[in-house]
Amino acid sequence: MRREPGPSVGVIGGGRLGNAIAGHARAEGLSVVLTGTRHGRRPTGTPDVVIDASGPGAQEEVREYCERNRTPLIECVSNLDDRQWDELHVLARTVPVVRAANLTLGHYLQTRLLREVAALPEALRPRASVRERHPVAKAHRPSATAVELGRTWSRLSGGDPDDVSSLRGGLPVSDHEVMWTWRAETLSLCHSVGSLEAAAAGAVAAARWVHGRKAGMESMDAVYEDLLHHHAAECP
Repeated sequence: MRREPGPSVGVIGGGRLGNAIAGHARAEGLSVVLTGTRHGRRPTGTPDVVIDASGPGAQEEVREYCERNRTPLIECVSNLDDRQWDELHVLARTVPVVRAANLTLGHYLQTRLLREVAALPEALRPRASVRERHPVAKAHRPSATAVELGRTWSRLSGGDPDDVSSLRGGLPVSDHEVMWTWRAETLSLCHSVGSLEAAAAGAVAAARWVHGRKAGMESMDAVYEDLLHHHAAECP
């Protein structure tokens, strides 16, 4: 099936993730009309969607740009503080914002299974722990994804994880594991990412999804649920 051309995008962030997103967008036939790094912006037009893969220090400028131009935002920066998220919720009153601490399909599927286990009857519900691994270059720990997994478990099961642990070492890109323990058995679910192409594909899918939507704060779960529902509806 021939894919629609899709929205033009701006990619903020000149690191590995930003470069991977820009490259994947171009490979998918999207026009990258704005790139930005700490050294400044390089616009050739006004994008239909902005993808922010920079860092907390650039967030105010990105938010103000989207507010000024009424541009939807995919927010991929994971270590924003509460004040910055409060400001993004204000932005979401006027433009759509996708909160995307983790962009990958595998993380979405891992979270779906976590919800299934948390919904077990109390007598069958296990104890849980979360472990994450990133290479040594990642400074902040635990990762936003690990924190999100732990919070999701707490909210749905009514009990906190026994541990949320971090390891720095090994190869790019990351591992996130949830381990459930019953009296006589253990179930572990590990999501490993070996290339930033996984996240880049999710960012481009989110950009296509958010274009033309009404204002509001959304999550990558909503993106993937809509995409999978749409795919299922198209299958005979």
